[in-house]
Amino acid sequence: MKGRTGFILFIAVFLLLIYWVEVSKPKSFDWRVTYKPESGEPFGCKLFDEMMSKTMPKGYKVTSRDLQSLALDSTEMGNNNILLLSEDNALHSTFSERLDAIYTLLRAGCNVMVAQDNFASLTEELDIDRSDWMWKDFTNFARKGNIFIHDTLIWKAPTTGYPTRTYTLHQLLSGNTMVVSSDKWQKLIYKREGVLPYGYDVEDDPDDDDEEDMTRVEREDSVVFMRRKIGNGYLYLLTAPELLSNYSITHDHTANLALRIMNELSDKPTIKTTAYLPKETGVDGTISSLSYIASKSPLLLAYRLSLLAILLFFIFNAKRRQRIIPVVPEPVNHQLEYVKQIGTLYYQKGDHADMVLKKFKYLKERLRREVQIDISEPSGDEESLPQLSALTGYSQHHLKTVISWLRVLERQQRPYLTVEEMTKHIDEINNIYNSIN
Repeated sequence: MKGRTGFILFIAVFLLLIYWVEVSKPKSFDWRVTYKPESGEPFGCKLFDEMMSKTMPKGYKVTSRDLQSLALDSTEMGNNNILLLSEDNALHSTFSERLDAIYTLLRAGCNVMVAQDNFASLTEELDIDRSDWMWKDFTNFARKGNIFIHDTLIWKAPTTGYPTRTYTLHQLLSGNTMVVSSDKWQKLIYKREGVLPYGYDVEDDPDDDDEEDMTRVEREDSVVFMRRKIGNGYLYLLTAPELLSNYSITHDHTANLALRIMNELSDKPTIKTTAYLPKETGVDGTISSLSYIASKSPLLLAYRLSLLAILLFFIFNAKRRQRIIPVVPEPVNHQLEYVKQIGTLYYQKGDHADMVLKKFKYLKERLRREVQIDISEPSGDEESLPQLSALTGYSQHHLKTVISWLRVLERQQRPYLTVEEMTKHIDEINNIYNSIN
């Protein structure tokens, strides 16, 4: 027992030590872009959604309903604004029903903001000349963020109440450009590309030998954020969805820009749909327990340590241990006490005839079961009495006298016998019973 207790204490202390090490080390962030409302990672939306729910004057909530479902309630949705934030391009030419649902909501009076990387497949439908696309890799974003080129976003939307302002952002956060020449679109944010970070020298970077690649380009048709009046509402297009994430809302140089963008939807309650975000689900549509554990490094480490602890426990405690065999006392025979108790009950009751009839019943049952002789009815005496006489050694006359008298006693409604008569007839039955071989 002492060895087992020490082993358990060792495992407990070891697990507590590992837990302390995991809690003490710096948090390792996941820089993948997910926009999931329950994710607290940099490019999740947990903090962003909490901030919007507290700052949006008319209200803000998150729903999993898709655009078609919202369009079915277009009359009610006319009093709301819709935000669609997509990691993958949820608004695409192959999903024309989604664009139709947006038009239905716009005609009902909704303002709909779509934030995704590009709208290259919808240039004709949306009357856009060109929508550029850029590969975004955030793997080294935190570690090497200062050596990348920064772009400048220029807010030029005097009708919204905000003055013109420039924002210098990391190139991966500044979004792709849309080239628009149509007057139908009101351009809110322009993009100036190729701005080097402060204090950066091209000659210091061996990978960038051509200084001409770092030239500044600013054109008023290179748009990142714009809107267009359709029906009774405005359609907003934003090619920098990363601005509406946890990372942007927690950094001063991007938080102000994110709040300006969201202010476009502040005139009505805003509903953000997550219907088009990727779901890590199993076959039945739910996230499995092991998948969730595997997605969290601390949980995965704890799971593996638990399996290791169980394995060690089996190794050190799997051997068979001899236990003390308990002394089992010999069972006591209580048959004599039982017979005495039954006899006492019959004696106290005083029903002598009943005892004789029961003995006669046992005699008939034994003859029928063991030697196949039936003495229940007088009609079978011609065959049964000779057999019984040969079996017991008593004469047929004696046997018939005893059995006939017992049959008469059975037919009486209230038979009565004295003690002497009971003793006599029980002795006669016992003699026949014991003579059966």
